[in-house]
Amino acid sequence: QPLPLAQEKITLRGHAIEARVYAEDAEQDFLPATGRLTYHAPPAEDRHVRVDSGVRSGDEISMHYDPMIAKLVVWDESRDRALGRLAGALRTYRTAGTVTNLGFLYNLATTGAFREAQLDTGFIERHRAAIFRDAPGTVTRDVAACAAALACRQAEATGAPAGDPHSPWAAVGGWRMNALHRQPMILHCHGGDHSVTVEHLGAGEYRIHGASPDPGEDAPLAGAGEALAVGAVPVAAAPTATGASPRAAGGGTLELDLTLDGHRQRALLVEASPGWTLFFPDRACPFHVIAPDTGEGGGAGALAGLTAPMNGRVIALLAEPGAAVSAGTPLMILEAMKMEHTVKAPVDGTVDSFRFAAGDLVDGGAALVDFTPAEAAA
Repeated sequence: QPLPLAQEKITLRGHAIEARVYAEDAEQDFLPATGRLTYHAPPAEDRHVRVDSGVRSGDEISMHYDPMIAKLVVWDESRDRALGRLAGALRTYRTAGTVTNLGFLYNLATTGAFREAQLDTGFIERHRAAIFRDAPGTVTRDVAACAAALACRQAEATGAPAGDPHSPWAAVGGWRMNALHRQPMILHCHGGDHSVTVEHLGAGEYRIHGASPDPGEDAPLAGAGEALAVGAVPVAAAPTATGASPRAAGGGTLELDLTLDGHRQRALLVEASPGWTLFFPDRACPFHVIAPDTGEGGGAGALAGLTAPMNGRVIALLAEPGAAVSAGTPLMILEAMKMEHTVKAPVDGTVDSFRFAAGDLVDGGAALVDFTPAEAAA
């Protein structure tokens, strides 16, 4: 059959760019990620933006298939305008439940050299500092915002829906007779554990303190002794999620009006079991609460580097139990989605035992090796 258009009748108009959204950890050498996509809210489609996706909220990103979530395609009259469309679409693309490359794509698309089309195969490595960037103070501000958002969520959840705004059971201000309500918590975000204390100043207002050996010397994370003011508005109709609402996918949402260091912004807190994700206008911050005295951060198998970075299969064990090894010695090989990851000894020490055998399936975050550091054995 003849083609409907001849080559000379096909014209070029404008500029299109495609970004592929993957469940992968760009900061960990683009390791594929797995997990349940508890929240999936792509940007709205129009004549400039198209989202081709085969997943929806509640779907599982497994180790057995390619971890692509969507193809995000934008179009405009010029490359510069198309890049602006791409940045806007990436900024409003929201997912929770598994690591994605959305932050990496946004930073890449907004890098000056990328906008100027100075592109080659060495681009990412050459511009690593600009692409994998966190503005000064980002971690501190995010920890404070997450702590206040979670405290606000807990207050909203405990307020009785009595229908009487004057009922004492509907009060969520955390009022105390003789002292402010102080709520300690340990949050894991940005790759580390952060011990903080949330001081309830009144309805929607908090002061966040970082932990110190002497509680009397706590310094407010929000800076210069200022309170972190938070106003919260429960989300009546959550942003459109592909195929299901966030609540239907098992997660609660809370829209927040955050004021941090004098800057006011709208944020969205989404439950993404087993943790939460706080969406800012330009980025997402996943975090979870570490329960005290549960040993989440301890144990010989929980040393840095000796936990599974992803769901996968054990391909090979490279050391013998009881062997003394030096830092960097390969101990085990994991495989997921046709990519291999070598687990190495983080420090000098002894391999006590392996918790899995070749061929076993492991969950991301699982302790893989019982290991005694040389310093601990001395």
